[in-house]
Amino acid sequence: MAIEAELQAQVDAQLMEQGVFAPLDLLFNSGRLIYSDYEAWRRREMELLDDVLMGDRGKILAELERAAAYARSIGLVEQAQEFFAWGRESVGAGAEARTGVGVGAVNRPLRISAEPRLQRLIGCRYLPAQSAPQMDLFFDNPVVTLTNGIARALCARNAAEGQRQLDRLYVQAPNHPDLAAFDRLVGGLDDLGRPVDNPAERLAFLDAIAPTARHLLGPGSRDYLSPLWRHLADALAGRPFSPEEPNLHRSFALSQAHDWNGVSESIVGDAAWWLHPALCLRLADSAFRRRRRVEALAAWCYLCWVAPDQVAAAVERLRQADLSVLWQAFLDCEEDAAPSGAPGPTLIASDFPAWLLLREPGLARQLSVDLARGSSPAEERYRCVHRWIHAHRAHRQEEEMALRRSLQQSHPVLFAVLKRSVGAK
Repeated sequence: MAIEAELQAQVDAQLMEQGVFAPLDLLFNSGRLIYSDYEAWRRREMELLDDVLMGDRGKILAELERAAAYARSIGLVEQAQEFFAWGRESVGAGAEARTGVGVGAVNRPLRISAEPRLQRLIGCRYLPAQSAPQMDLFFDNPVVTLTNGIARALCARNAAEGQRQLDRLYVQAPNHPDLAAFDRLVGGLDDLGRPVDNPAERLAFLDAIAPTARHLLGPGSRDYLSPLWRHLADALAGRPFSPEEPNLHRSFALSQAHDWNGVSESIVGDAAWWLHPALCLRLADSAFRRRRRVEALAAWCYLCWVAPDQVAAAVERLRQADLSVLWQAFLDCEEDAAPSGAPGPTLIASDFPAWLLLREPGLARQLSVDLARGSSPAEERYRCVHRWIHAHRAHRQEEEMALRRSLQQSHPVLFAVLKRSVGAK
């Protein structure tokens, strides 16, 4: 079964970062599943997870099957998982035998889908054969049972159960190398019940424990860390963005909590957000993940204008297939479009918005001419191209020719692209 390069890259990236591939994480990363919907499912506020998946169900199933087939083809072993509702019973009776977490309450697993194939695909993960747990070697070891129980309780956001298991580990293995780390993680969860008095100090704490959480909890670290970041985000509500402390802003904390709707709301509510590269990039990331392409491209245009030197690295960081294709086409454009030996400027990142309109003229109906709020040459060229597209469509020939001459004088390469677009002669 063939797999697209982008889909394969996402599987490979998960393996590199986490050591396993989980189709559930693929849904998050591809914008098919919003994390807040997943949290609602874990709280048993909905019956089936696939009720909130974004996009055509058949396409999602086919995409997951291709990813799973690729995982098996590279030797990964499938391992079934069960998900339980968060709360005091979140570790569940079914997990008790596997982890030693003796909560005693029976808690039936959550249902992912009524479609058996989708239920199996999302409810499993793929890991290297040497990493697959061996029951006799691992779960009969009381110390491993305790550490596994602590990790499971932390992922389930159950601070009381995590502390109970941690106290037992102190007695059972007082020299265990992960004791101090587990203690910090349990303490971090316990802090949710107290207000954040010093946001900068709390940010430093979360930055410090995040690698520890990923190491000890694996993919479950996302579920552990998300409420901690949201707790900080609440403390940062109303705090204006500061370029000197770019991460002490609600949008950063919400991005770490995977609350992409919240990221957008917190950014557009900040005065003159489009002047700050960090906010432009976060908004673009948020919009791409929510499959809001026009919103994402608008934020990307601002990034190109205010921080063109950061654009290439940002493309690599976002790993958005649509954007990567556009950026590569932009990089390839000059060689194809520039007249032989023609003098004048070359294409730079700040020219991307104007080039984008020429590549996709339909965006001129969705991106306002007033998107460009400044008076830089690149923004003036964006306005020129935007107005030219509308003049061309309306057959206002005199206005169209004046705009063509203006662009030809200011940027011959963009003018060459113009001549090849929208059927222009």
